[in-house]
Amino acid sequence: MMITGHSLVYFGPEKWDGLWRNRHQLMSRFAEQNKVLYVEPKTWFRDARQQWRAGTLGWQALKQSRVTRAADNLYIYHSPVFVPISGRFPLDRITWFLWAGLVKLTMRRLGFDEPIIWLSRPVMANLVDFLNGKLVIYHVVDEYLSYVRDNVEDLRRQQAWDRQMLERADLVIVVSESLFQRKQPYNSHTYVVPNGVDYQAYTQALESHEPLPPDIAGLPKPVIGYSGLIAARLDLDLLQYVATSHPEWSVTLVGATDDRHCGAELAALRQIDNVHFLGRKEINQVPHYVKAFDVCLIPYQVDERAQNASPLKLYDYMAAGKPIVTTNFSVANQFKEVVRIADTQAEFSRYIEESLAEGGQDLFLKRRRIAAENTWDKRVEQLSDIMQSYLGRASRMAG
Repeated sequence: MMITGHSLVYFGPEKWDGLWRNRHQLMSRFAEQNKVLYVEPKTWFRDARQQWRAGTLGWQALKQSRVTRAADNLYIYHSPVFVPISGRFPLDRITWFLWAGLVKLTMRRLGFDEPIIWLSRPVMANLVDFLNGKLVIYHVVDEYLSYVRDNVEDLRRQQAWDRQMLERADLVIVVSESLFQRKQPYNSHTYVVPNGVDYQAYTQALESHEPLPPDIAGLPKPVIGYSGLIAARLDLDLLQYVATSHPEWSVTLVGATDDRHCGAELAALRQIDNVHFLGRKEINQVPHYVKAFDVCLIPYQVDERAQNASPLKLYDYMAAGKPIVTTNFSVANQFKEVVRIADTQAEFSRYIEESLAEGGQDLFLKRRRIAAENTWDKRVEQLSDIMQSYLGRASRMAG
């Protein structure tokens, strides 16, 4: 059962308006029975200066409301651009305290007294002692340390913050078993709660008689699809191999594109006639695109980040009952009875061929059953049980 009557403050790593991730799914549901404040990340001075010079930041930003409401009981705190954080001493201390003080003032004004504090990045460790929370959660959805492996100084700093966060948090929530093995030694109250799926949204899409979205409906069959962020974490050379080996397939990529560290690879993909970039879609439209896929792909680079991931799209694809072909990363192996896992480019392509020949309803129904056991509603219940157990234990100790 979901916790009720609490105040939750989630410090997010990105702005609320953007790709929907687990934080959107979870906080939207918690807001049905609790008050939720999502705090957008602070602006760094260097970024504000660049935006000002580029003309993307103007005086109108001063008029922006600091708090907006995304839904009943769900508030979004927009960190003011006129209070950017400096990275240099002593301005870093002064600007950080000013930013944090404004957040604290907003929490008090909205009645978020003794809230549950939800933190999402190692760099947020200094917030633990500053905020008066009755419960502090560190939610680890990725191995953030892998982002800075190439920079020794940044890695050392991130490791220190991560260790502080793990030791100071009351609860640590991780999304995969591999993350549990890494984080649990520093906090015995560490729990695995994987990502989930909006199962009802996929059921409605499958049962809908509405035409498919026009930009995918007109593509030649079969449609070999990927839904999610299109960025360097994907094996773009693998996608190029698949597309050129089978020009009769429509290799279709649905989602926003980030060309950092992979500009040349993305440019090469765009030159292939049977590769289709359909762009970012609203969250309520994504199930209708996945419905149009004949085979679903998760072509991750098999690296440290992939081995610690719990891809939302894996559950999305299973909710649609579709054949799934992935590269060989850890979480995929938990579902190897219903997922084809490839170690080489040739194997990946061959598994797509096998998936296209898949007959009967057995695997379709099995994937759907797995998805039904991994809904976001069930995840909220799991998290509520964990939080309630801690709060109950803390209350007994205080008594």
